[in-house]
Amino acid sequence: MLDAMARDSGATALEGVRALAQGLAPGELLPAERALASQLGVARMTVRAAIDVLEREGLVRTRRGVGTERLAPPVSLQVRLRSFASAVREHGMRPETRVLSYVRSTERPAEVSAHLQLDDDAETVHLRRLRLGDDRPLALEDAWLPVSLVPQLDREAAEGSLYELLERLDLLPTEGVEVVTAALPSPEEIAVLEIAPTYPVLRLSRTAVSDGVPVEFSRVTFPADRYELTFPLAERLSLPLG
Repeated sequence: MLDAMARDSGATALEGVRALAQGLAPGELLPAERALASQLGVARMTVRAAIDVLEREGLVRTRRGVGTERLAPPVSLQVRLRSFASAVREHGMRPETRVLSYVRSTERPAEVSAHLQLDDDAETVHLRRLRLGDDRPLALEDAWLPVSLVPQLDREAAEGSLYELLERLDLLPTEGVEVVTAALPSPEEIAVLEIAPTYPVLRLSRTAVSDGVPVEFSRVTFPADRYELTFPLAERLSLPLG
């Protein structure tokens, strides 16, 4: 009897909190747990359990000292070669890029030199950028490109779309190879992407080529809960990054 009452109470709380959350705009806060418990006629711990379920579903997020906020729907991205900015715009969001680091140097990881086929004294541009949609962090990106191919790529240009720049230079990638792994975030990723330590991330490495010319090596970290990926059944697949 008591178990049945507890299940009914939990279902009532979950249904009620979900309905309230769905009525909020992204970023708006749910009432405090105590107020929700009073409003729904259930115990506070029952409300907490309902919020935990909705967090796992990706509908809300609880931030210490802030409250429980409604999250935007996951960004639905089809896996193919195209600009990250254009993909975000197609989702009805405003794309933004924050350049965290801009370095021209001959120093780079060995796999970057191997893919770009560069001599040791050849310079690359190394960009570390945060990609956002409607002010919401969506990806942390490191990209290396040969200076010889993109001499006009300065810090200001890096705030835009790399792929739109490459298209203007007739260097738009025509093929590439990507490796995707899942992991827990690093401390830096937790801070920059504004995610919980227990939220998984997707880490992607891309090698991009334009008509036989290596143009880019990238590493990108995506918060797994902010993406809904569609993989068309094709021989060559690619995530939008540039």
